[in-house]
Amino acid sequence: MRRIPHLIDFETPSDEAICLHEAGHACAALVVGLIPEFIEFVDDDGSQGRARNRMPVGDPQQRRLVACAAYAVEYNLFMARRLTNAAGVVIDERTFIHLAIGNNAALDKIKFFGEDREGADKTWPADDDRAFMTAGQQLAGSLPMGLVIDLAESMLNERRVERARLLEIAAPFLK
Repeated sequence: MRRIPHLIDFETPSDEAICLHEAGHACAALVVGLIPEFIEFVDDDGSQGRARNRMPVGDPQQRRLVACAAYAVEYNLFMARRLTNAAGVVIDERTFIHLAIGNNAALDKIKFFGEDREGADKTWPADDDRAFMTAGQQLAGSLPMGLVIDLAESMLNERRVERARLLEIAAPFLK
């Protein structure tokens, strides 16, 4: 069974980094009472990323929490100095923000704000990025990282984790 290592290649990104991102969304959904249908790797050509999930819509507050939860997980890992570049060197804050907000959060920010606010220069307004980051950082301290790791390791090994399996993994954490 593959495990989430202490150091995670965030730059490439590694399969482990991708699983942690999706697990963050699933964990937040479960914590706010939404039950994801699945989290999975995407193997088809032409997809927008290497992984995807299907979450219930929820109310606006639930949507915002689920949308910024992957960033919250990445923030926790960054603060613990667990995220590295492709060479295995721990990344600095500038690199983290570029990768987490500039790359990884593209679709998450659309869900968070309810619209695509990317400008002609392919960047989001700085105030929007700051608002998204603040929400994620506020959420970071309350996410059960043990559940995130368990969900991520299941995705890493099973490739697709369905609703019933997500609930089974989450049960000990959500009592």
